[in-house]
Amino acid sequence: MKNPIHLNFFLLPASLVRLIVAFGSVVLVMMLLIAIVMNYQRTSFNINATNAISQINESLIINDAALSGFSSLLNTIGAGNLQAARNFTQRMRDAYPHIYMFEALVSVDPEKKAAHEAGMHAAGYPDYKLTRYVSKKNPTGKLFNTIDDVPMLYPIFFIDPYLDSVKGLMGFDMLSARKMREPLLASLAHGEAVASEPYKLREGGRGYVLVKAIDTISADGPSYQEGGLAVLLLIKTDTMLASVVDMIPSASLSLMYGEDRKIAAETILPNPDSRPLVELQTLTIEREFYELGQPFTLLLEQKTGLYSNHLQLMGFLSFLIFGGYGLLYRVRFSKYGLKLQRDAAVLELAQQHSHLETMVAKRTRELQRKSDENKRLSQQLIRVQEDQYHHIARELHDEFGQTLTAIKISAHILENTETVAGVSTYAQEITAQADALYETMRDLIQRLRPEALDMFGLKVALEQCLLAFHLHEQNVELQLVIDDAVSDMAEIYTITSYRIVQELVNNAVKYSQQTQLKVELVVNDDGLNICVVDDGIGFDPLQSKVGFGLSSVEERVRSLGGYVDIKTEANKGVNVCIQIPLQE
Repeated sequence: MKNPIHLNFFLLPASLVRLIVAFGSVVLVMMLLIAIVMNYQRTSFNINATNAISQINESLIINDAALSGFSSLLNTIGAGNLQAARNFTQRMRDAYPHIYMFEALVSVDPEKKAAHEAGMHAAGYPDYKLTRYVSKKNPTGKLFNTIDDVPMLYPIFFIDPYLDSVKGLMGFDMLSARKMREPLLASLAHGEAVASEPYKLREGGRGYVLVKAIDTISADGPSYQEGGLAVLLLIKTDTMLASVVDMIPSASLSLMYGEDRKIAAETILPNPDSRPLVELQTLTIEREFYELGQPFTLLLEQKTGLYSNHLQLMGFLSFLIFGGYGLLYRVRFSKYGLKLQRDAAVLELAQQHSHLETMVAKRTRELQRKSDENKRLSQQLIRVQEDQYHHIARELHDEFGQTLTAIKISAHILENTETVAGVSTYAQEITAQADALYETMRDLIQRLRPEALDMFGLKVALEQCLLAFHLHEQNVELQLVIDDAVSDMAEIYTITSYRIVQELVNNAVKYSQQTQLKVELVVNDDGLNICVVDDGIGFDPLQSKVGFGLSSVEERVRSLGGYVDIKTEANKGVNVCIQIPLQE
């Protein structure tokens, strides 16, 4: 908080309590919203999971029903009317895409293998040949399997769909393949449908076979005779699992087989866009299906949490709460500020009164100082004027009086002189005395009012003024910079500039003991700049009292609205710069 008033108000116990209440309200609302969202997601997950479980269970029932219907049809029409069986299987595959293939098996006595092959050739399968799986490790293994010491072959004699890619399976002995032999023997033993372990299909994905032997159970127990039938379904587990994705798109779906929980189908992961931005919990439902000879387990997992719309709602609610707190804070702060303003106004009024008294006292002292200074300057000006009058009177008395007396004496002698040579001599004396009187008068007039200032301007007048100081004879190097524009200034600025330079140079010559002197007069946009700089002994401004010369310079500058800047140190010369604004 940059403003101390805000900080003081913020640290008040009531303000802190309101802030804690605001934060507590936000936390409470967020927790309530999260609880509502989690409850809704949990309920939706349970409903969708129930629908998915029902769908998988329905698929397993359909598998069993399709197998039972196929077995009943074969049992009724026999192995000779395969076209009727194919019509049934095609309709079932079209209705249920996860059922990939129907197969029918028949038990054959190994000694009657040739007769069986001839019968299949006559039925329209000229390439039919009874084959067995031969292990690469034991190529000379068993020629046939036995069931309770009864030699038996179980070749495939019906396949739907009957595609070129599966024609090679016709006549294959299913008892020779371990994965097919185990469920087939189990079904032969108790007459129920039995599922094999899932395996990878050549067509891609995973699947399993569901086998059921027909009429193998009699009153005396299992019966294994030649010509016994068995039916088989090849089911795509990936397709079966994919049928429930739309029911629960936010969950991952896994289908496993048996107690060992072997992978029955590729796990289906949820769409990344359906995952929450902030994950809070993982919901899990597991359902086992051990009925109908198909021991599968369905596992459903779903991440629950906050999505973008929930975060936006939380941000909006937080904004409303803090907005309300901010409005309340503003109202309370306004009242607090008004109270502070009233207190501050009273305090400020007292301070202003005290400050005003201080300023009045200070101004009074300043005016008194100015008055005393003006009196001192006036007295000093009167003394200077009297000194000038005295000097002029003395010069008039000494120079003019003596010279006039000498002229008077010479003239009186001239009256009584009879020779031409005497007259000429006294006439020359009178002329010389008159010339001396003229020079004295001219020098006096020059000091009172420089003639060159009126005749040639400020620049020439200053040059003549500086020549009169005979600086060269004092081994002082002069650097003179005078702008031609100074001659175009008004008379008040011209005479003031002349007197200022004259006084400053006079001070430098008298006191500075300099070897270099710089005089500069420049006219620019700021007005007239006058600088007089020497490299003399300087003075300490804190210990040396400003004399009449510099005081008169400051008075002249202030009278024209300018200012004087004096920079000096002991043994480092004096730098006096003056700026005077010019007015037309």
